[in-house]
Amino acid sequence: MARIIENPKQLILDNAKNILYSEGYSNLSIRNVAKASGLAVGTIYNYYPTKKDLVIEMMIEYWGECFKALEIILNSKTNLYDKLFKIFNELNMFISTFKEVWLKANKADNTDNPNSGLEKENLHMENHIEKLIRTVEELLIEESAKSNSEITIKMDTYELAKFIVMNFITMIQMQMFKYASFENILKQLLE
Repeated sequence: MARIIENPKQLILDNAKNILYSEGYSNLSIRNVAKASGLAVGTIYNYYPTKKDLVIEMMIEYWGECFKALEIILNSKTNLYDKLFKIFNELNMFISTFKEVWLKANKADNTDNPNSGLEKENLHMENHIEKLIRTVEELLIEESAKSNSEITIKMDTYELAKFIVMNFITMIQMQMFKYASFENILKQLLE
């Protein structure tokens, strides 16, 4: 008798995430996901025709989880800089998890090039980054409007939010500039 799995797609995603997080992108394969899920390789292909489709689905799901975490951060009773640091850490987890995918997307000669599939995710990525910028902008507006606010914003809040998010991404990817230094510069900018 055939085994009935209630939500095979979620089972596949959960096992793929476990492999990605614990073993890295190079060990994430349809065969390994099938083995970890206790499913036939063909079953995985029914849901995800390629590895890149599986990775894109994981990235989209991760962004959804990230924005739920951002809501909690924004509603917390901490100050602006603590909230920004927590947002930085959320973004750091995402970028660190999927960094190999982005690097592979830039290699046209790679046989496992996720480029074509990542075009779809790049559009999503731009939308997610834009949403993150708007979230930081809302945070800046709320913080500056408080009667006891320690910050004064002397520039366009959207441009400032974009500056913050783009610097977050750069710091995560290059790791040459430490967050504490960025925060000190930001404090001087917002005095």
